[in-house]
Parts: sequence; C-alpha cells; structure tokens
Amino acid sequence: MKKLFYLSVKSIQNRKITFLLSVISIAISVVLLLGVDKAIKSSKAHFINTINSTDIIVASSNGSLDILLNLIFHISDPLKEMSYKSFEDIKNFNEVSWAVPLSLGDSFNGFDVISTDENYFKYYRYSSSKLLEFSQGRGLVGFYDVVVGYDVAKKLHLKVGDTIHLSHGHGHHKHTHKNRVFNVVGVLKKSMTPNDESVFMQLKADEAIHIEWQSGHFVDMHISSEKLAHMKIKPKHISGMMLGLKNRSSILAVEDKINHYRGENLKAVIPAKALSKLYKLMKNLQDLLMVISSAVFIAAIFTMLSSMFSTLNERRREIAIFRSLGASSKAVFLLFAIESFLVVFNGIVIGVVLVEIVGCFSPFKLSVGVDTYQFCMLLSMIIIALFASLFPAVKSYKNSLSDGLIVKI
Repeated sequence: MKKLFYLSVKSIQNRKITFLLSVISIAISVVLLLGVDKAIKSSKAHFINTINSTDIIVASSNGSLDILLNLIFHISDPLKEMSYKSFEDIKNFNEVSWAVPLSLGDSFNGFDVISTDENYFKYYRYSSSKLLEFSQGRGLVGFYDVVVGYDVAKKLHLKVGDTIHLSHGHGHHKHTHKNRVFNVVGVLKKSMTPNDESVFMQLKADEAIHIEWQSGHFVDMHISSEKLAHMKIKPKHISGMMLGLKNRSSILAVEDKINHYRGENLKAVIPAKALSKLYKLMKNLQDLLMVISSAVFIAAIFTMLSSMFSTLNERRREIAIFRSLGASSKAVFLLFAIESFLVVFNGIVIGVVLVEIVGCFSPFKLSVGVDTYQFCMLLSMIIIALFASLFPAVKSYKNSLSDGLIVKI
C-alpha cells in the first residue's frame, strides 16, 4: 500500500497543474457547502437569540410576523399605533409581571430611534437570558438622555457626553429636531441584536418633542427645551409593548385576553411561535442554497473526473508498464482511488481552513469547527469521489497491455 501511495504521489507530481485545479475546485465546493450550512445555523441562532424571556409582544392588530419584525427586528412596514391607555390597562393585568412600551418612527443618521423607558434595559433579554450591557455610561434617566447601540457609536464615532439632534421620520421626508439637543449618556456593548443599530430615548421626551407637529407639519411654538421637559405631557400612542408574566403557564390565557381586549383591536404574539414561523419561511431559501452548493460539489467531481480522463492517454503507458511488471487489477484501481482521495482530502482541508478564516471576520458568530452533520457531509464527499474514481480506473484497466507498450509512429 505504501508503494502504491508513493507511486501515486510521483504520478501526481508529473501532473501538478491538473491536480491543483481539481483540488481548488473541490475546496471551493467545500467552502460553499460548509459556509452555507454554517450561515443557515448561525442565522437561525441569531433570530432565535434576538429575544429571550419576553413572554408576549403586543401591538395593534397586524400579522404576527409584521409585529415581530417591526418591534423586535426594527424592519417591516410601520404598524398601526395602539393607545397608551391600552398599554396601562394590560400592564395592570394580574398575570403581568412587567411591561415595556415601544414606539418607533424617528431616526438618527439612518439608524432607528426606539422610544421606551428605563425598564427596557432592565427586562429586555437576548441569547441565554443576557441583559444588555453598557460599555460606557448608564441608562435613560434624564428627559433628554439617549443611549446608542454599539454599531451606532462605532460608525458615527459617538461617546458619552456627545450631543445629537434626532429626526422625525426617515429618508428624504425626515425633519431634524434642531431645536432639541439630546445627550448621549450610554453606549451599549455589542450584542449581535438589532439593538446594536438603534438609538434609545425616553418615551415621554418623544411625545413632548412632537407636540409641535400639527397635521404632519412642523409648527414652531417657541417652547424652550427646559420648559418642555417640565410640561406634563402624557404619551397618547405607542407602536407596541413587551410583556413578562408572573407565571408562564398563563401565557395562553393572557394571549386570549389581549386578543379579545375590548378597548381596541390588539394582537398578542408569542415570540417563540412567530420566530418558528419566520424560520419556516426562510427554509425554502436555505434549501435552495444547499441545492446550489451541492450542484457545485457535483460539478467539482466532474472536473476531477474530466482531468483524470484527459490524462488517461498520458498514463496509458504508465499503467501498462505497471501491469507488465505484475501489478494486479486491484493495484490499478487503488492508484486511481488514492489520487481521488488526495484530491478530495486536500480540497476539504483547504476548504475547511478557508471557512474558519472567513468565520473569524464574519459579523455573525459562525460556529467553530465541524459538527457531526458537517463531518458526515465531508465524509460523503470522499466516498463519492472514491466511487467516481472507478470510472477512469475501469477505462484504464480495459486498455490492452500491448496497445500501451507499442510506440506509435
């Protein structure tokens, strides 16, 4: 076996270019297969870990996915607002332990502004029940306090003590509140959640700075910021709310209670259910990506086979000499199998290394190493390659000894 391995290596050295091209094609297919699988698992974990320990999210009657995407991921179309009175009523349900109001609509340099209260940083949890942590400063206390996410601070070079102006709306239709200065009092640590790209402000301040908006237009009432902060302005509407229950066994009862709330038409969404539905919608795309990656691997195998077949004429005398020296048919098959193994094995090693390197620089936390499923996937690649090597081996074996030894002029 050692001699055959040595002969295979020596034979490959005479065909370095075709060998390297085959290895590179296999490596690319491994990068795609492993990369797509890791990305799928990472995205699933990312969605699932975005919110934890929140039993119910509530908004005005919309689809459950719209509510989840808007309130938690800060994407999707704006929701119909719910009244603040409904928030106070639900907050006082006997089953409710805590409630956090959420209002979206304003922006800051392209980043979403989330209006809430100090309880957001006390009760919002992600991943394995982790609380949001501050790299600098503190939470919302003062009327004009704002907290910025990790990415906001990094991209805009913000730090505690800086002052900013928020904008009403997004894009070309936004209007900057130039007469209201907000103070950055906290910067969040990176959490790999939408909070990294968010700016947080007091809900009462959000309501106050918008009293100068009449019928969608700004009307300067010449109210000083100090006077505005002392005005007793109560919020009228919010985008939604997050709820934590005293006992999770009552979650279905509270869901039904909110869905049949008489004050207004509201929708209660259990995050875990909505996330499961979201993942199912993504599954078709994920399956398509895996099919494409598999097709690339099959193409790589055909590339390897074509290179083997293309060198058969070059190796015809080589194989004939081996047979004339007493090499059995088994030895011929092993020569091709060893070459296929070396191509695929080297391609897999290079591919895995590349995936790990890319994973280190990826904004998402891709899993390190190869799990059981991925190992089985790589092992199947080797088995398929070994099986595929039978075709050029059979072709070579069928070539006659005399045909291989005769020098054609």
